[in-house]
Amino acid sequence: MPGRSQAGHAADVAVGVDGSDSDPGRQWALPLVESALGDDPVAPGATDDEVVRAAERALSRFASEPQRLPRRPQLLPELLGTLNDDEASGKRIAALIARDPALAAALLRLANSSLYRIQPAPVESLDRAVALIGTEGLRRLVAVALMQPVMRTERGMFGRLPERIWEHTQHAALEGARVAREVEGEDAFAAQLLALLQGLGAIVVVQTLRDEAASRGQETLPPERVADVLQRWSPRIGRLVAAEWQLSPRLLGALDEQALDDVAAMGGLGRALASAGPAALASMDLGQALA
Repeated sequence: MPGRSQAGHAADVAVGVDGSDSDPGRQWALPLVESALGDDPVAPGATDDEVVRAAERALSRFASEPQRLPRRPQLLPELLGTLNDDEASGKRIAALIARDPALAAALLRLANSSLYRIQPAPVESLDRAVALIGTEGLRRLVAVALMQPVMRTERGMFGRLPERIWEHTQHAALEGARVAREVEGEDAFAAQLLALLQGLGAIVVVQTLRDEAASRGQETLPPERVADVLQRWSPRIGRLVAAEWQLSPRLLGALDEQALDDVAAMGGLGRALASAGPAALASMDLGQALA
């Protein structure tokens, strides 16, 4: 964010400064929460405020206790360097991925998923994936496959919400990449990684809310309260993860910018991320989830 230091941002995280939730056009969290929990009204509980305050205190502590954040995937530094090398061939990327059998398997599962699959015949090898989708397509798939093991999606009091967040994150990554490339003239891969980091932050937020509610014997929270915390804290936690993983200042800045009220004041990557969350909802079958 222009004129903001990393230390200044950490201070904002610690005190819980409100941000992008003030703009209805940028909201994405409430439809996800309602699709996971159903649309039946939930009466406010006596401890709702207490749970939310405790969760925000716990989330703020990640700034001073980064060791509690999800660990960086082992291959991330080398793979990001290769993916950002314009001269790197698909064969070279595939060879690197092959060093991690779990990552290779996750990549092939994604290549054959309904979201990415481009032909009826299954993709059965990394080399075949490269031939079918090309280096750019492989870059997009690799980013998601790298994050998937980190995006733990246990169920609990929030039902299918972690799963819905992960689905939304994949759609948001594609939307962010499209906007970055077609509208903002920015690096599509960087925009995709930003959406994945914000989604990872959202998973951490849900886990924290769940733990704080469970410790107080509360079985549920009103969807509006859950969505509000998700909307405000997901990019903040994603930013802390990005810093802990030693990602670039441009990525950190774009996540910082999500706290701005004025989208026009953001850079291109920040605008791509701000638009990705709401746009991704249109690609999801939320009505089916509510049925």
